[in-house]
Amino acid sequence: MPDLAPIPDQTPRLQLRRISKRYPGCLANDAIDLNIAPGEIHALLGENGAVKSTLMKIIYGVTHADSGEMIWQGQRVTMRNPAQARGLGIGMAFQHFSLFETLSVAQNIALAMGAAAGTPIQLEPKIREVSQRYGMALEPERLAHSLSIGERRTANGKGWKSFVA
Repeated sequence: MPDLAPIPDQTPRLQLRRISKRYPGCLANDAIDLNIAPGEIHALLGENGAVKSTLMKIIYGVTHADSGEMIWQGQRVTMRNPAQARGLGIGMAFQHFSLFETLSVAQNIALAMGAAAGTPIQLEPKIREVSQRYGMALEPERLAHSLSIGERRTANGKGWKSFVA
């Protein structure tokens, strides 16, 4: 007997259509197409200088594409800035850390997410729960200067909104 279960919505969470970015003397991204469905995880691989970060910065609103379109959950969007991206639930863990060394993990995440996320004290249980769920063992009260490189990457607050908001 055929499986009669309903087909889940196949609308991609994120679609990039013909995204291009040019810098003087360099075509960084050339008509990039990408579809990401809800629940999928993708990795961009390439050598240094392969402009992976340029594409991610376009998605996150740090850099703007010269041409092409971005579609978020079926709606065309123009990502004006990272705040808009975070508002949609798009986070980014940057290659270079942006942590304040003398602040705690929770304080750094609160600063990155903005006032709507709550105070560092309010975020602590959420950070603890997400850390445990994903096996990150990140202690929200630890000061940034005492974290390992891996913990610093995890604590780099900009990507946390989709987890704790």
